[in-house]
Amino acid sequence: MKKILACLLLAAAPALQAQTADPLPLADPNGYSRFWDYYNPYPSNYIGSSQWWQGGAALGDWWGLRNMLDDSGVEISASYTNNIAGNPVGGIDQGFTYCDNTSFGVALDFDKLIGWQGMTLTVSGLNRDGTSLSQDYLGNQFTVQQVFGGSAVMFYALAFEQNFFDDKVSLKFGRFATGDDFASSPIYWLYMNNGIDGNPQALPVNTQFSAYPWAVWGTRLRVEPTPELNGMLGLYQVSDRIFVRNYHGLDWSMRPNDGVQLITQLGWTPEFFKRPVESPATNDGKMVADGKSSAKTVTKAERKGYPGHYWFGAYYSPWGFPQFGTTERAGNSYGFYWHADQMVFQESPGSDQGLTIWSALVLSPQQNIAKVPFQVNGGAIYKGLIPTRNEDYACFGIVYGKFSTNYARSVSESDGGYPSYELVFEANYKIQINKFAFFQPDLQWVVNPGGTGNIANALVLGAQMGVTF
Repeated sequence: MKKILACLLLAAAPALQAQTADPLPLADPNGYSRFWDYYNPYPSNYIGSSQWWQGGAALGDWWGLRNMLDDSGVEISASYTNNIAGNPVGGIDQGFTYCDNTSFGVALDFDKLIGWQGMTLTVSGLNRDGTSLSQDYLGNQFTVQQVFGGSAVMFYALAFEQNFFDDKVSLKFGRFATGDDFASSPIYWLYMNNGIDGNPQALPVNTQFSAYPWAVWGTRLRVEPTPELNGMLGLYQVSDRIFVRNYHGLDWSMRPNDGVQLITQLGWTPEFFKRPVESPATNDGKMVADGKSSAKTVTKAERKGYPGHYWFGAYYSPWGFPQFGTTERAGNSYGFYWHADQMVFQESPGSDQGLTIWSALVLSPQQNIAKVPFQVNGGAIYKGLIPTRNEDYACFGIVYGKFSTNYARSVSESDGGYPSYELVFEANYKIQINKFAFFQPDLQWVVNPGGTGNIANALVLGAQMGVTF
């Protein structure tokens, strides 16, 4: 989705979300059309002009320098996202908090730079600030602000990617997160609750599944034999240090007590009920005597339908994981996850406006090491619900997680109650102000915070705001 990194800013150490917001991979690994077009060259403009307002970046094209760098194979990007939230009702206490994520980076295209076809390098860093409403006032599991976590200046990605066979095969290696490629969807990034946004939260909670902003050493192979079928296989570092912010993302060591995690994912991206759609072209490419285009309008018939995205994944790690209620460790962690999203209503043939429904499920059977062995998410998204607001999104989502019996017993033994389940409902409306800015009012209802029944259900009112620079 977007690629963000700072080559010259490497010492200072994206996001979007990430999640976003989002680590910003060079290509969406699951076959989605991007929600924003990061590849169109920014128009020549001055900040404040109509060309600037219609462009893709708040800082414009730097009087043409940005376009020149992009054409040369150097794409610089940065973004800022904040989450504000308060709970007027429920929780441990009532309060209001703010947190943010600033990302920056550079993507190098070696084909443009030195003629090395198919090779790219992504380098990125980030800074996170603020406090968590969930930690300070709610006491719940599925944190309500997706950009909180790892509050520090951090180096994030150092990722090489080589494409082969007309981009049907790609190999990625370096430092990045498992969640950059696996169990990740642009649909998730439309939510503010961290149980959805980024990756289903049970994955990083139950295992050493790394997610933005936590990078590890890893490699990922992706194969796309047809436009509708894809498969991925990844191998990632596992250690006790993954989620330690004090290292600022600069502990690149591999120690004897580290382990590995193997993960695989099979995907299917069909389009149902395809129909012919006329796609207008600006001209037929022919030239007249004076060298100008004849500007004859032509159309090309395409067949488009209702897009869907389906995948199944599984992970395994022989590393020793801490067990609840004991100092001993248990190895051979494994689990499964599923995802499905499907457009079910289209405003017009071939349009991306309409209604999409989705669901996601995580199953981690080992109750002794998995805090949330069962999580299921679901929701509905409508793009362009309000006439003339074609790029806005109206979103509704649900998060449900069941706590493991071993974890519940360990909490009960310390007189903390007996956690059973937590449930969150979220509704929001994303207002796409222009290509580089959005504002997203958000409402969440947290049921059974922490799972014990000792904390009152909480109403959370908040908003996300973001700018791409």
